[in-house]
Amino acid sequence: MSSDYSNVKVGALKLKGKKNIFKAERKKKSKGDANAQIDEDAIAHGGWWMIKDEVDLKGGIHISLESGNGNRCYLAAMDNGRFTIGAPHTEGEGPNPEEVFALVRTPDEQKFSMKTGYGKYIGIDTSGQLVATAEAIGTRERFVAVFQDGKSAIQSVSNPLFLSMKPDKEGYVFVASRTASEDEMINIRTDVERTGPVDWRPAEDKQSARECETSYVKMFQHSKVDLKGRHVSVDINNKQAVKRAQKDGDLHELLLERRKKTKSDRYC
Repeated sequence: MSSDYSNVKVGALKLKGKKNIFKAERKKKSKGDANAQIDEDAIAHGGWWMIKDEVDLKGGIHISLESGNGNRCYLAAMDNGRFTIGAPHTEGEGPNPEEVFALVRTPDEQKFSMKTGYGKYIGIDTSGQLVATAEAIGTRERFVAVFQDGKSAIQSVSNPLFLSMKPDKEGYVFVASRTASEDEMINIRTDVERTGPVDWRPAEDKQSARECETSYVKMFQHSKVDLKGRHVSVDINNKQAVKRAQKDGDLHELLLERRKKTKSDRYC
């Protein structure tokens, strides 16, 4: 019997048909896909990429305000609490420390504030001059960003005027323009790591149409509603309208309307 075993060929198990069946197949990335992910503009600015959408203005990140005319100049804070336009930067160079500000903003609010490296909040004085002297955030220290056609500008909350990147004769910056023209175009840049689109919807809204409506019924229904023998003008088993509302963004309004038609008058 030992001679029979010695005649058997020893080796790895070979299967007919598809090769490397136990190895995960890796898709080869084309050179075009790799190049599409490279942000040449961010590389030219030392890794500081341009914010083009309001959802990327998140509290806790660092931002810099670059002139939109392409001269590579940034808004710079001074030790006297005023602001000027810094010197041009070379290609591949990011903003200087005095040109970097901390962004303060809550997720559910459009307004935001900025804080300099000197520990003061940025605001405007009675003459419209941009200053950083406040220890706390007030109305004068709040701003909104306006995005349109790939361009952006910053508007004060305390008055309907825009921040201008063109300094006065003394070199100071003002928030005094009634319209957002070329001098008011600002490239808002940040060095924070890029993330994908954030889905702010609650967990209930991300469920299937049936589970989504059931979750909201359990959340707000404090008593059982008996539909037996009652004529209801809405088909509660038809979830196509719920699916449509999940895509269009009017889910809560639709669920409220459907719930109102199934409840008795004393619950409406």
